[in-house]
Amino acid sequence: MSENPQNISVGVIGTGAMGGTHARNIHSRVVGARVGAVMDIDLSAAEAVAAECGSPHIFRDADELINSELVDAILIASPDETHADYVLKCLEANKPTFCEKPLATTVADGQKIVEAEVELGRRLAWVGFVRRYDPQHLGVQQAIETGRIGRPVLFKGWHRNMAITVSTASEVILFNSAIHDLDSARWLLGQEIEQVYVTGTNVERKHGQDCNDLQLIQLSLSGGCLAIIEVDVSSAYGYEVGLEIVGDQGTALAGNPRGTIIRHNQNYTRHVEDIWFDRFEDGYIAEVRAWIGSILSNNHDGPDAWDGYLSLLAADTCIASLKSGLPQRIPPYGQPALYEPGG
Repeated sequence: MSENPQNISVGVIGTGAMGGTHARNIHSRVVGARVGAVMDIDLSAAEAVAAECGSPHIFRDADELINSELVDAILIASPDETHADYVLKCLEANKPTFCEKPLATTVADGQKIVEAEVELGRRLAWVGFVRRYDPQHLGVQQAIETGRIGRPVLFKGWHRNMAITVSTASEVILFNSAIHDLDSARWLLGQEIEQVYVTGTNVERKHGQDCNDLQLIQLSLSGGCLAIIEVDVSSAYGYEVGLEIVGDQGTALAGNPRGTIIRHNQNYTRHVEDIWFDRFEDGYIAEVRAWIGSILSNNHDGPDAWDGYLSLLAADTCIASLKSGLPQRIPPYGQPALYEPGG
């Protein structure tokens, strides 16, 4: 364990693109934490990240890292299918855990994590919904909270990836990509998703007919708000995420491409990123800072296991709608007292 309670030792599981980004941010841009250990099945990847982050201990086994006295908290950025198992083991070890989305790949596994936390009586799991820390999204949140645009009536979101390089099932797109948008709707509107209707089509046909790489998601929410979300993982032109909240007195918009505007030769151009790291660079730093701050203050105020579970439940219901071609109601659920305000 870290000898200094103000210097949290973080063990990073998964040192690929996302895990490596988090590790480097913790090492150089987060006060109150350091990288205490790393683990990846690709030893060379772990060694490369360790060399950039103060040469922490390198583990070959995730379970050993989780239970090691070298680390106080765990950051999970391994493949999606490993998330639930690692989070449950972190809870058994009673260690605060940051898990990249999704929290799990099935609703049943998400429920296991919620039940484990309830039994423990503490919220230790934090889910990496980075949009909650993106400056543009926070600007929209402020416009809603101050009443500047009146009562929200419509959420319009778009989520476009430049391309996918391998065949990806429609279900994976919902659990891995659209899950961000489903969480954004819940978070910004302060309402729960009650009904979904999803349609899809195959645009980039080289990925196979089972890949609905363009999906349109329609939501009805508990406060009477509606939502339309476009998820296009084969947009070809770049990576872009944005939304507009339409209120009864105005609108708030986030997601315009960043960068310099160039007017030249009767053209007006602006750069669009080609990958999510550039678009959400500030958010990735902010969310890890917030996570470390919550550990130091013992105040979990970020996206928790319940948020992760409800996003999984919504994504799973979206899959049912896509397969059936019909609207689907979110199955009934009961919120444990642990996750209620002040819980």
